[in-house]
Amino acid sequence: MSALYADSRQQARTSAASSAVEFGGGRTVIDFQASVKNAIGFLTRLTLQLDLQAMVLRQIRKGESVGVALDCIVSASVGKGRSEVDVQIMTGGGEHEGQGHLLGGAPATARTQKFFFGNGEDAARFQVHVSVMKESGRKLKLIFDEIDRRGTGHITARELLRAMRENEMAALEGEEGGEGGAGLKEAQEMVNLADADTNSGIDFAEFFRLFMFTPCVTVHQALSEWRNKLTLVQKRPSAASPRIISTRVDKFDSSWAVKGEFIMNVVENVRYSFGYKARDNLDGEYNHHWAGTLSVTNYRLVLSSVHGGAKTTGTRHEIAPYFDRMDIPANTISSVQKLDSSCLMIMCKDLRPILCSFEPNDLFVTTLVNAIEMIAFPTNQKNKGGPADTFAFNFVLDFANNAQGKRGSMAGLVNGWDLYDPMKELERIGLINGPHSRFYRLWSDKFTMSETYPKNFVVPSGMSESEIMKAAKFRSKSRMPAVSWRCKKNGAVLVRSAQPMVGLKGSRNESDEKLLNLYRVKGDPHNPLELDDPSQLYILDARKMIAATGNQVQGKGTEVIGNYSHCELTYCNIENIHTMRESINNLGSACLCLDAATKDTKQTYTDQVNNSGWLRHVQGVLKAAVLCCERIELNDSSVLVHCSDGWDRTSQMSATAMLCMDSYYRTIEGFAVLIEKEWLEFGHKFKDRHGQGNDKHPNERSPVFVQWLDAVHQIMRQYPNAFEFNERLLVFLADMVHSCLFGTFLGNCAKEREMVLDVKNKTVSIWTYVLMKRDIFTNNTYDKNSTHTVWPSTSIKQIQVWT
Repeated sequence: MSALYADSRQQARTSAASSAVEFGGGRTVIDFQASVKNAIGFLTRLTLQLDLQAMVLRQIRKGESVGVALDCIVSASVGKGRSEVDVQIMTGGGEHEGQGHLLGGAPATARTQKFFFGNGEDAARFQVHVSVMKESGRKLKLIFDEIDRRGTGHITARELLRAMRENEMAALEGEEGGEGGAGLKEAQEMVNLADADTNSGIDFAEFFRLFMFTPCVTVHQALSEWRNKLTLVQKRPSAASPRIISTRVDKFDSSWAVKGEFIMNVVENVRYSFGYKARDNLDGEYNHHWAGTLSVTNYRLVLSSVHGGAKTTGTRHEIAPYFDRMDIPANTISSVQKLDSSCLMIMCKDLRPILCSFEPNDLFVTTLVNAIEMIAFPTNQKNKGGPADTFAFNFVLDFANNAQGKRGSMAGLVNGWDLYDPMKELERIGLINGPHSRFYRLWSDKFTMSETYPKNFVVPSGMSESEIMKAAKFRSKSRMPAVSWRCKKNGAVLVRSAQPMVGLKGSRNESDEKLLNLYRVKGDPHNPLELDDPSQLYILDARKMIAATGNQVQGKGTEVIGNYSHCELTYCNIENIHTMRESINNLGSACLCLDAATKDTKQTYTDQVNNSGWLRHVQGVLKAAVLCCERIELNDSSVLVHCSDGWDRTSQMSATAMLCMDSYYRTIEGFAVLIEKEWLEFGHKFKDRHGQGNDKHPNERSPVFVQWLDAVHQIMRQYPNAFEFNERLLVFLADMVHSCLFGTFLGNCAKEREMVLDVKNKTVSIWTYVLMKRDIFTNNTYDKNSTHTVWPSTSIKQIQVWT
């Protein structure tokens, strides 16, 4: 049962230990219904009364009242039963009000008595009220008295407005104005926030509740926090007009903030814990938690330990430097859940469950959840939340605007947006401006044929424009077979596409068949060697055969191999995005449940990792890529890879195979080009797969790109000297793909990034930062002469959890 507020307008008795401040009227008493055990063990009902003016705790039973000064209360704590509170008081002497004693016993002796409540919430409320009243009651009384100049025991809107003016605090909107102006309106809204009846103003009981969990020592501080609470309730500020909503944030260190980032609010005295057993870590026997502050900015949440590497009270282990400050970018947040009046759980897309605990305050936790959701899932009427609302459009690197007003180069810096040049890359692999470029042509239609394909891509020159258009229509989303890479040793090409539209009737398309035949002969249909020893085209379908066949019901499917000359079809058995999402969640649970105090930890961890299937899925990607390399390098044959729509598993297979066969992609610049080409230009749906700027469509989320980074990590482990970059770059990319700090991964396709978001002119490229911090991401053991094809082992024994 919630606390009941008694109407106690009569003069309250004041003990010698109470403050000298007295109120002329208004409620100064808070009542709680509880029970105590009598001599024979039966519960007897009574009323526990907190007199906020007299600073006395009274016990009222059968019309009799005895009390004790708050100074004599040693502690009040919730008992093991959760619905009982243990109150420890120094008894004896002249501490108690009147003639009676709340607790019996010898003089100057500490005794404890249990008070029983109807439920755990009531017990927690009482315990918190007593603790806060003991610690902050007198300070709040002095602040209240300074605002209540008339001494009526109530704070009205006009008195509040006067206090704000005296403390040089302007209205939130517009000028203060006179009667009916913005200042008075705001003051009235602040009064309404705490006033139960909104008629006579705020009495001290309501004022006490308002600031229970916000320690204040000055009027200005109290007014600032009061305004802050109003702002949170009203869900301000808007994304369009960012500003600091709490004047207290200035006292906190913000040296970690990036340019464009500002602190919106700071919550002190926060306990936080991580992992699968986060709640147990806070309340249980392990006590693996940290204490500090929670800073809410327009980009992230920052949990800062106040112990700075020292041992936190109640914690068994030293705090690692990593935990001194934990950053949670807003877009990394998957969900925010209020567990109760004192706890909220933040689930992150990078698998971190983070639990924050505060003093019990239902309104505060609710408004904090709303404030976090505002920055994690920004919503406006035009965009309904999305990449355009992310912090990337506010972030400014040390990469100033040039004279033309666009983001250009500064001395010593390279603009990451200029790193990938499609024409240079196509020339490098011999598809244009080379001795064999006559067999291929550049198709440029500015996203007309397929909205999710690059603006420029390569197809065989033997295809006419009409045939190219017909072949595109035969593929899902018009994602026709296009060249990704060409082997300089044998001329074989790696081609990617979406699934064909064969359907249940086994439809065929002459243009598509001609196109694949041209890829089979490496673009030269008149090669005389093809007459005696025809080349083979290998089609690698990433899916299982049952999945590919099932898509025929939707008018799609896979190639009818009899319609194509000298072709071989192989199913690579890589699971879909939904299976991968479930798999990584299970892997996260396995990793996060580790605890030094858990029995059989190793066996449980191993079993859970195996049951998650994640390592087997990474193995499947590597197997498909190695098979692709074998067909091109050892069989001298061209390969077509595709899945359903050609933007998830297809990117994994093609990018991994190219990484193995071409040492350029194992350099820092080359790796950036590889990601730009195979993932960004060919339309991997980063917006949907990572939920950029919204919490909608959870079934579209999947760790496809992160899984590919894991596959790259497995290859790096086996060939540590073959890569110019180190594991830090992979971890950095895995973090940044969620954070939306840079514009590189925003949106679902190149067309959206260029024509809708305009990321090149409005955001910073992630490659700008990578090249600026090149030393951090460089592998010191890199062998520049390691230009051969790498052949990673695909044995499950070689696949390890990426930690």
